[in-house]
Order: sequence, then C-alpha cells, then structure tokens
Amino acid sequence: MRKIKFNMPKKYDRLIHASVIVLIVLGTLMVASTSVGETISGGTTNNTIVIRTIVKQVLFVLVSYFAMVFFANHFTMERAMKWIRPIGFLIVVMLIACLFFDAAGGAKSWIRLSIPGLGQITLQPSEFMKVFMIVVMACIIERVRRRKLDCWSIVKIPLSFYMIAAIVIFLQNDTGSLIVISLICAVCLLIPSHPSLKKFQKVAGGILIFGSLAVVFLASDAGIALLEKLPLESYMINRFKMAANPWLDEYGDGLQLINSLYAFATGGWSGVGFGQSIQKMQYLPAAMTDYILAITVEEFGITGFLVVLGGYSILIYRLFKYALMSKREDYKILYIGTAMYLFIHFVFNVGGVTGLIPLTGIPLLFISSGASSLFSICSAIGIAQGAIARENREREGL
Repeated sequence: MRKIKFNMPKKYDRLIHASVIVLIVLGTLMVASTSVGETISGGTTNNTIVIRTIVKQVLFVLVSYFAMVFFANHFTMERAMKWIRPIGFLIVVMLIACLFFDAAGGAKSWIRLSIPGLGQITLQPSEFMKVFMIVVMACIIERVRRRKLDCWSIVKIPLSFYMIAAIVIFLQNDTGSLIVISLICAVCLLIPSHPSLKKFQKVAGGILIFGSLAVVFLASDAGIALLEKLPLESYMINRFKMAANPWLDEYGDGLQLINSLYAFATGGWSGVGFGQSIQKMQYLPAAMTDYILAITVEEFGITGFLVVLGGYSILIYRLFKYALMSKREDYKILYIGTAMYLFIHFVFNVGGVTGLIPLTGIPLLFISSGASSLFSICSAIGIAQGAIARENREREGL
C-alpha cells in the first residue's frame, strides 16, 4: 500500500504555499469576526453559535489544507484519467441532488447536511465542478497530444460533462457558477496546439470576446434598456440597475451595495479595528460570503485589501510563470486553469461588492465562508503544486 504523505513534496513553490496560508488565516479571522453579526438577535450575541461557526471554519481549513497536501503528493495525470469518469458521475449526481433541497437566495445550489455538534453544513457541488473541468481538459490533452484525432474525438468527454453540468446548474438558477465554469473551460480550451482544435478554439475565443463586450454594453443605460425589453427575471435586471446606481432603490435592492460602499469608505487606510465593524451587524446579510471583502476593508482598511490583492497577485503570477516555463500542455492547462479560477472569482466578487459589475454571488476564494469553495481551491492549488514540484525536480535532475 502506498504511504500517504502529509508534507508538501520536494521542490514545491514556497511562495505559493505561503500566500495560501496568509489568505486562509485572514479568511478565518474574518469569518470569526462576521459570525458575530450573523448571529446577533435582540441586541445580544448568541456566543454558542459564534463558537460553533469558528469550530466549523477551523475544521474546513484543516480538511482543505490536507486535501491540498494530498493532491500535491499523489495527483498524477495517469491517476486522474483512471478516476475521471466515476468522479465526474459523482459530481453530476451531487449537482442533481441540489434540486431537491430548498433554495437560498433564489438558487438551489446546495446540499444541506446536519452533523451532530456542528449543526448544518452545506456543500456546493458546482465548486467541485470548476476544478474537475480543469483536470478533465488537462487529461484529454494528455491522452491525445501524440495522436491524430478529429475534433469531436478530443472534446467529446469534457464537452459532455460541461453540457450536463451546465443544464443542471441552469436549472439550479445559479447563473454566477455557470458563467465561471464556462469562462474557465473556454480559456483552458485555447491552450492546446492540436491541429484539430483550431476551429473550435476560434469559436471559443469569439465567444469570450463577444461575452466581454456584451457585459460592458449591458452595464450601460442602453444595455439596461434592452434588458428591460427581454423576458428576464426582474432580479437579474435589477442587479444591472443597482450596479449602475444603487441609490435608485436605496431602501430595497440597492441597500446591500450601499452598505458595502459605506464599509469601504469607513475603513480608510487602517480600518476601524478587528471585530469593530458596524456594517456586519445585520446591515449586510451576506457579510460572511458575498460581502466579506467589504467587512475586511472596514476592519483592516485599505491595508487589508492590499493583503488580499497581494496574495492573489502572487498566486496568479507564479502559476502563469510556471505555465510559460512548462513544456507540457496538460500542465499548462492545470496552471492557467487554476490561475483563471482565482482571477475570475476575484474580479466577480470585488467588482460586485464595489458596484463595478452586477453582483453574481461568487465568493472571494480563501476569504469567504464556505467549505466547498475552500476545499475546491485548495485542491486545485495542490494539484498545481504537484505538477510544479515534479517539473522543478526534472529541471534539476532530481
């Protein structure tokens, strides 16, 4: 039996590892702080619920960290190809299972489990699908890179998983996750140099360009006017309106964004102090998830935001650096896919809580509360670290 290692592999990237730890520590502190506001009632705080929230978060951190170490040591493309179908099937079943649970925020994206002593724990399978699709696309490139196959033979497996997941996530009414998965897949598809993929890649590139221009247009007055003429849910149109001007409905749909902006303005450079946020006291109902960056800036100021920005910047820069150095396209997909996972979440979350783009409900990875998102991004980083360590050892002849 192969021994399971609980330390990072030789020649892993220490700067990536350090950045992950800093972000996780900051995220844990902020979940602990915002949990006070989430549990306050009648002017008093339920300390039992606060302690339970902190215990759950620490448990999530430990499980996620060990997942990162496990994948860094044991992930290989050969094992991934062996397990790709059963794991994909399991994630799809979990996605479908979400449809049988109650909705939250208008979306049926979570599986709710009750664990004695910890209360309710939620799982969001769409987060697992993001990492799975990165690995699937890398596996397919590994499988076909030396073979002369037509386009359909190459893309049929990842496309099948994507289409099934996209349909189910659409039924869940989780537009944000569907957009993120689609963007990650489109970017990963642009990386391979296989001749049969050229036409498919042009289509994917065109969709990316068109989608980017469409978002810019829809954020304008003309775009919002067009949306109002389309048969869309009112909440979707309102998100574009509130991003453009939340004071149009300052006591309704725009209230959370306005309170978020107040938190940013209050924080200044150094913040009001850890645990001293006012906006988390039920002014921002999603303070632990969507709007946790606003509370971070309120308590730690611009300095807190720079820590988050610095951590993300280091992770993305290092992953792209290894992608440029790598001679293997499957590894390039792992690196760039993980970097895009981080980048897209950062842009969507920061843009949403500052009113630069409509809020999509996308968490700020490592910082927002949530077992699924933390486990998923740590797994993705672990997979990338395993590839980095392997390539570094090969370069040094170890």
